[in-house]
Amino acid sequence: MAEAVSFAATWPWTKELPNGTVVELREFDFAGPFSGRDPARREEGPQCFRVEQPPGSVVEPHFHVADEFQLVALGGGRLGRHGLRPLAVHFSAAYTPYGPIVADAEDGVVYFTLRPRRDPGALFLPAEKDKLKPAPKRFFMAEPEDAAHEAPALAAWEAPTLIALHGPEKDGAAAWRATLGPGQRLTPPKPAGDGYYVVVVGGSWLRDGAELPLWSCAFAAQGDKAPELVAGPGGLDAAILQFPEPAAPARQEAAAAGPGAYECPLCGFVYEAAEGLAADGIPPGTAFADLPEDWTCPNCDAAKADFAPA
Repeated sequence: MAEAVSFAATWPWTKELPNGTVVELREFDFAGPFSGRDPARREEGPQCFRVEQPPGSVVEPHFHVADEFQLVALGGGRLGRHGLRPLAVHFSAAYTPYGPIVADAEDGVVYFTLRPRRDPGALFLPAEKDKLKPAPKRFFMAEPEDAAHEAPALAAWEAPTLIALHGPEKDGAAAWRATLGPGQRLTPPKPAGDGYYVVVVGGSWLRDGAELPLWSCAFAAQGDKAPELVAGPGGLDAAILQFPEPAAPARQEAAAAGPGAYECPLCGFVYEAAEGLAADGIPPGTAFADLPEDWTCPNCDAAKADFAPA
């Protein structure tokens, strides 16, 4: 059964990172149980934080052992070479390095970190590179055309909408944005993949007799009933972020890098000549030496000259 946690019920804590950056977190505590998961195994439960990163600060390149979405709530900055603004969505699979996260010099950046299963914490590069398994790497970003709707726009919203921001892919990976006017109802797709989060990014959500305010979250595991969205008196704007199916054990270990592969020393990204890089318009079979001299790492923006043979 899907479970919702009000932002008012989160608990705060502070963390200092190895480079001295101090972040403020609000943690969501999900009790479960969830369909297909052992409630006695805490590591099988979802993990969600809202993170406040101060102006001009940096979170160095790192990776996690669990799949992860990040959703920008406020402020901006950049993630590697990618600009960040409110409602930008980032996904990195387990053992896929990403970063640095550089907060805007004036506004900082506030974002949600959402995982379908608990993770012991960030593993920073290059210090913990020895823990980076050769698992399949996966990274994507998406964002809506419009930022969060202002209160007057939500109050005047005419009919419920569900807009796909990414996918859905064959393994379930997807992101949607649901927008509803006051009192309107919408049922999103049934949870697939490794489940999904619903995050209130505008207005409020009426659920089980309570009004869940801005920044509240719900998690629904695969097999759970899709949670009905009912907009509060000011409407509802929500992001729905669905994880891909967990990688089967046989797929956890990827093949060694092929000939002509080059590795980023900062984040561990490997450029494979045989695969090219579709996101950068680089066709398969393009040798690393033939990449433009101003080409940079798609994850962390490191210069081409910094790469070394894998």
